Amino acid sequence: MRNKMVVLFMVLFAFVFVGFLLPAGAQDNSPTNPAAIGAPVRSMVELGSVSSNIYDITVTTLEVVRGKEAMDRLKAASATNPAPAADSEYILARVKFEIKGRYVSDKMSIDIGKAPLQWIALGSDLTEFTKPSVTVPEPALVGRVDPGKSLEGWVAFVVDKKETKPIMVFDPDTGGATGRGKTLFFKLYQ
Repeated sequence: MRNKMVVLFMVLFAFVFVGFLLPAGAQDNSPTNPAAIGAPVRSMVELGSVSSNIYDITVTTLEVVRGKEAMDRLKAASATNPAPAADSEYILARVKFEIKGRYVSDKMSIDIGKAPLQWIALGSDLTEFTKPSVTVPEPALVGRVDPGKSLEGWVAFVVDKKETKPIMVFDPDTGGATGRGKTLFFKLYQ
């Protein structure tokens, strides 16, 4: 019995020790190491101008559609959506954004999708692509998110056809965060 307890304790200690060695959710997230499709990225944002609080966020790219399929979905969303330039194509990304307060008193919310620079696409050389003005499929990734809630929806980008590894960038500071919001990076390719 004593040997089993010692082994159990050692295994438990090993798991705790390994947990401390693992990086935080967004720690190694960068333009050269963007999150894969389906991988949640955890980070934090600071909300409030006078008395600010830290909120935990999780952002996950759930699905990415590119080229003809993206254009078909955009046309289904609105027949007035224009075709991209001959050397460009659309990318649609379905994203889930979650926010949680750290304390019971954390009641501030964040605006998602209304600021033009909050979600952008970059090329593999970090060139910023122009954000298209199109109607995305429902639901759009636009709205106010309260602590303990989430928002899921589509966002559209237009990129060069020759770009093989575009990335999506989320900048929390453009949605009402007042500081400590880390810019996050996500793959728009498999």
